[in-house]
Amino acid sequence: MMRRWRYVPVAPRVGDDQAVESFDWTTHPDAEALVAALVDEAVAASPRLRALARRLETDTSTTLTDWLDHVAAPLDPAELAAVGFVEDATSPGGGVWRHPAAQLAAVVPSPELALALRVDDAAAFAAAHHGSGVDGAPLSGFRRAVISSLGEAVVVSGVERRSWACGVAPPSWQDGETARAVRAWSLWAERPRGYDVGPDLAEARRRAEEMVELVGADLAASYAMELERRFWQRRNTAAVVQHARQDRLGLGWGNNDHHTFRSSRPAFRQLIEILQVLGFTLRERFWAGADAGWGAQVLEQSGAGLVVFADVDLAASEVEVDFASADLAATAELGTVGLWCALHGESVLAAGMHHLEGQFSFDQLRDDLAGLGIESMAPFSDLPHLRQAFTQPERWPVAPDRLAELVAAGHLTEAKAAEFGARGAAGSHLENLARRGGFKGFNQQNVSTTMRATDPRVLA
Repeated sequence: MMRRWRYVPVAPRVGDDQAVESFDWTTHPDAEALVAALVDEAVAASPRLRALARRLETDTSTTLTDWLDHVAAPLDPAELAAVGFVEDATSPGGGVWRHPAAQLAAVVPSPELALALRVDDAAAFAAAHHGSGVDGAPLSGFRRAVISSLGEAVVVSGVERRSWACGVAPPSWQDGETARAVRAWSLWAERPRGYDVGPDLAEARRRAEEMVELVGADLAASYAMELERRFWQRRNTAAVVQHARQDRLGLGWGNNDHHTFRSSRPAFRQLIEILQVLGFTLRERFWAGADAGWGAQVLEQSGAGLVVFADVDLAASEVEVDFASADLAATAELGTVGLWCALHGESVLAAGMHHLEGQFSFDQLRDDLAGLGIESMAPFSDLPHLRQAFTQPERWPVAPDRLAELVAAGHLTEAKAAEFGARGAAGSHLENLARRGGFKGFNQQNVSTTMRATDPRVLA
């Protein structure tokens, strides 16, 4: 019998005194409808937005809502409270409302109508749309490029969102803050990413701690995940193709949903601790069943608006273990995750992420990528509120000595090792996702099937 998600009593941060009491995520159609009505109003009032929405659909296989950071409109805060939004206590001066139990854009009660898309680089967004400039310091917590003209009915902008503590106004940085940000960025960009797991993980943690000292947890986490996306993208053709489509509009990976890291058992606790240094808190964890042989810990950095999915092999006897804080010893057999790490290295080190999940128009992305030569696997979640599918795996070369060690230990047959040596082994994917109803969780039933389907030994 498959067990369901095991919840832990740690809530994502929304404000100093707000909390989510359960991770049994549900849909919030009323809250989604409110945001959708505001977007529809903005689109109806703005020819610029209508044109942008069409280009998002045709050029990137996405919609406006896949990119929304926040929408501003003249409305009563009581309307927001009635559908579950709460005022973010971390935002300076207040006035920013976020929904702690739903994955939806923030809403700002304001006399003017405005819509902001989340992008990786506000300057690139401004250049792609002939904007007049960028407000805010590079690498700061909030940077904005307004592309609408003075007097237009809707203020349209692209924003770099690295911290919700900045609200919706670019912060004023003092002398030295940009230098500290560049130093923090460089610490993660230049860290060792090898196979010497113990020392390299210790160095990653040391650098994460120094980054937080320099710029705070929100910016440190944002820098780290942006650099992880770049590293992953260099090793995934589907990512290169889709990123190029999105960058024509200056968007980058602003539509990212979550980042997935795979870890060997002995390294898992260190991975979790590095993420916690960066301000990630534990969300739901789950054990997918004895046959699946693995579990995952979901973590959220609410201040930076980031989610991580951390995978690890688990034994049936460990279902009751809080495996995020336990020391997991190596086992005689390797499951899907352990084998992947043995072939390619730790996700946080040599291998990079297993996949990045972005929000897209599900069917359209699948069809558009197929037209560009990128095929997709069968969906592993096809629910009204959550659709998910991987692109076909990117094959990575495997070092001969690693293959020899795996054969000697009995983890691979000679034939499979020869295949991996000749063709490479399944490495990474781009994940296609569509959410509805503000649903914030993941598929609780079908993940085990997907895990087995992505085992390098199965993918021929």
